[in-house]
Amino acid sequence: MAGDHGSQGPVVVGLCIAFAILTFIVLSLRLFARIYVLGKMGLDDYLIIAASLLSWAFIAATIAAVQNGLGKHYKYTDKSKLIDYSFAVWLSSMFYLATLGFVKTSVLWFYTRLGDRTLTRIAYMMIGVIICQATSFVLVAAFQCQPISKAWTGTGPGKCVNINIFYLANAALNIFTDLLTYTLPIRVIFKLQMPRKQKIVLGFILCLGLFACISSIIRITYIPAMLTSIDYTYAISGAMYWSVIETNVGILAASIPSFKAIASRFVPRFIGEYSSGRKSYGPWSSTAAARRYGSGFAKVTDPTNITMNTMNGDKDATMGTQIGTTTADNSSEERIIIPDGKIFTQTEIETTVESTGPLDSTGERARQSKRSFLR
Repeated sequence: MAGDHGSQGPVVVGLCIAFAILTFIVLSLRLFARIYVLGKMGLDDYLIIAASLLSWAFIAATIAAVQNGLGKHYKYTDKSKLIDYSFAVWLSSMFYLATLGFVKTSVLWFYTRLGDRTLTRIAYMMIGVIICQATSFVLVAAFQCQPISKAWTGTGPGKCVNINIFYLANAALNIFTDLLTYTLPIRVIFKLQMPRKQKIVLGFILCLGLFACISSIIRITYIPAMLTSIDYTYAISGAMYWSVIETNVGILAASIPSFKAIASRFVPRFIGEYSSGRKSYGPWSSTAAARRYGSGFAKVTDPTNITMNTMNGDKDATMGTQIGTTTADNSSEERIIIPDGKIFTQTEIETTVESTGPLDSTGERARQSKRSFLR
């Protein structure tokens, strides 16, 4: 509108509200899947709840900054509100950095439940890196000036860190850790034996994660102008709304795997599973094993731990899908085992045949039992 003098404020507020609603819907679906469908919460769920709360706090601080001049050209701002504007921006920087840390830690913790030993070890190391990175960035953002109030007043005695170098350094390191976080499981995905639909879903998850990374790359292009322009209240607009996009798309990407449990329960054919009665079958079936790990994904057994007991149906070795049919005289059992990307099938068939020969001493004909094992 003409009265806004080309303000970017309405754009920033509109994106903030839209992504706040999107994150609320995503979090609600995730909690529905975990609590109602799977009946168990995992650490990654609590981490993403914290990330969502911090994301909403970041959005609230951003909207408060808009109310005090963010998005307007500097010459049209109310100069009496600029301290409140700077305080809101100072708060938002801490919420933004903490949100990214919780999102990436949640994603990495989810990787530890996929059952791949190498991926799990790397994920644990990355969790340590992300925790150190996020903690140090938040502390620097909070205590960038001494005294602290100088960060938003900009006046008085004291000193501040070189904020230009800090913003560029944390943006570059966030991009680097984003790339590492969202590309870690690619090797595992290529080894998985699953229907094409499910691989497409996993690919979509990775693309969303990489889109969050792309958002961070786009955001960094706005930072030099934001830090050097005399029209800084206007120049910061692009960096702020891309920060909103980055954090909330990251929450969406981290939550999509939990939606699989909802699809398995209500629309199994959509993801390549089929149902029979109350059971569903497929590589991602929401079996008791999946519930035990708090995820819609069944944990993959390490192929190095497969023993003869496992191959012969040891009850303690729960792997893949087991289908059993039993009648009075005939029973068969099939177990599908997937070690290291290969599929082995063990079939046990027990058949009882009644002999037509003479009666024995008890008055019954002899029964012969034949059992065959196929692999």
